[in-house]
Amino acid sequence: MLSQSGNPIYGELDNYKSWLGSSLAADQTRADNMITWQMPHGGFYKFGVSKYASAWNGSSARSEWTGAGGVELGTIDNDATVTELMFLADVYQRSGDSKYRDAARAALEFLLTMQYETGGWPQVYPARTGTTYSNYVTFNDGAMARVLILLDKAQRVEAPLDGDLFSEDQRARIATAIDKGVDFILQAQIVQADAKTVWCAQHDPVTYAARPARSYELESKSGKESMLVTAFLMSQPQTEAVESAVRAALAWYRSPAVKVADTAYVKRSSSSSDDSYNPIQSKSGSTMWYRFYNLGDDTGFFSGRDGVKQYDIMAIEAERRYGYEWGGDYGTSLINYANSVGYY
Repeated sequence: MLSQSGNPIYGELDNYKSWLGSSLAADQTRADNMITWQMPHGGFYKFGVSKYASAWNGSSARSEWTGAGGVELGTIDNDATVTELMFLADVYQRSGDSKYRDAARAALEFLLTMQYETGGWPQVYPARTGTTYSNYVTFNDGAMARVLILLDKAQRVEAPLDGDLFSEDQRARIATAIDKGVDFILQAQIVQADAKTVWCAQHDPVTYAARPARSYELESKSGKESMLVTAFLMSQPQTEAVESAVRAALAWYRSPAVKVADTAYVKRSSSSSDDSYNPIQSKSGSTMWYRFYNLGDDTGFFSGRDGVKQYDIMAIEAERRYGYEWGGDYGTSLINYANSVGYY
């Protein structure tokens, strides 16, 4: 095991803390409302904390997505279900009321059930009908990584996932789920010119191949999503296979062909309407990685809603240019952590 001091995965589950109120009583009221929005399979939709200001009325939709037969779908997109589980766990540990423990257990059951046999997690469960990116294994925006971070935290019996929060049977199944998740990550790592690199934002659950999502999210090597995947692998026992995958991903992030030196991605101000603004800017001492790179080489690219690949961000429409994150300092914290543990 590597030292975990400075690993970027820590803090990824802390979003629930912003949902906590000024008192336990206030948090219990929110948790009571939350439980009414929990669907029979144990999952939640990505409504966010504002939805839990009031209880479900018993008739309105508890999800904006449905599957076969009109079943309402839970999701891990936008931190959904993971954040609710952490909140419920926190309230249970402080209140001792078993209804919060039972709801947290149901949410964990949802996460364990939705995992594919090959080890990946889709964006939603049950499946959406038809051919849709939601059924692909989803690294996008850290979805699968956060599930694995939660399971790992539970396996380490760290607060608020400690005590009798989960059943003995669930804790036994957590270890298996983590092992399968790690195996999927290793199998899905993209190979370029006989060298392992990183991951796409979505992968096929059976073939492990990179897959597209929305029209402007093409198959790629992802500079953003691969960071948490790599960092999670660094939280696990460094077997020969895991270490090999980690070192390959780190080599990719460090490659001069991949990182863009003395450059920063600076989002346009929300109050600005300047469509000539270029968010990719020269900045001495900064390093930028593109969000998407070609599968066959290390060229960063962009795409508008027309799905046409462009290599100049100013070539895509303003709505997508400023309404999406196309770059960032994604590899900086990962490389700093790697250097601290001797993975040069």
